[in-house]
Amino acid sequence: MDEAILIFNDFKSLLYSIAYRICHSREEAEDILQEVQLKWLEQTMDSIENPKAFLSKLVVNRSINYLNSAQVKRVDYYGPWIPEPEMEQYEDPLIGKEKITYALLVVLEQLTPQERVVFLMKEVFDYSHGEISELLDIKPENSRKLLSRAKKAIKDNNVSVDRSNNPENQKFIDLFNLTIEKGDLTPLLTYLTEDAKMSIDGGQKRRAPLRTLIKSTRIFAFLKGVMPHDFFGDERYIAEVYHQPCLFIKEKNQLKSILFLGLNPEKTKVQHIYIINNPDKLKNIS
Repeated sequence: MDEAILIFNDFKSLLYSIAYRICHSREEAEDILQEVQLKWLEQTMDSIENPKAFLSKLVVNRSINYLNSAQVKRVDYYGPWIPEPEMEQYEDPLIGKEKITYALLVVLEQLTPQERVVFLMKEVFDYSHGEISELLDIKPENSRKLLSRAKKAIKDNNVSVDRSNNPENQKFIDLFNLTIEKGDLTPLLTYLTEDAKMSIDGGQKRRAPLRTLIKSTRIFAFLKGVMPHDFFGDERYIAEVYHQPCLFIKEKNQLKSILFLGLNPEKTKVQHIYIINNPDKLKNIS
């Protein structure tokens, strides 16, 4: 038993990171980790040649089950759904957290469960296609095809998702914050692409548009209309979520919203504004 616990603890942060990045839910990732630990402690250690592969498969299978059920539930979700943000807790070289941004988490929502798993395991956690094929019980060539489809879907999203855009991202976040501070959103129109989008996740806990707003002029009109009603709170500061600069919005010393930007592939303008208003998704942010 002691040996099993020690082995599990060696991979605990990696397993949590895999579950969270697949599920995009801290609570679900923690539940999966507990289930996997219980299952692991039931095993005979001598019969397991590769603990990392065995544990990873348990986590991946449970995460995919969660995604399949979550997709059904999100059909009835009130308005746009944006992944729950989290300030990273673990410092572990196995996690590969430097390879992912919060913008990428959002784009991954558009992939199928298998596409998401293959992309994350290959591009973030450096698993080989052979290892991934064993995790998913598929052939290595199928793993390669799933990765190719995932990359195409990410590219077609038309939003830059890698860390190399951080200086530009910081610039636009600063400009966005400055327009709010001055009380004049007119310059915002020059920052947005013509077909820019804005998604606000209120989860029926806070008022928000039921659909993603499309076109810079519609976004401008909406923000101009809600600005006098304390939409941007009474205090703002810039912090990072998954190595991506975000605007934290507070009201009466309580976190009200997190706003982050998705730049166009050229990194010259803002293609998508994402705002998390749902208090259930902000409760774990300190």
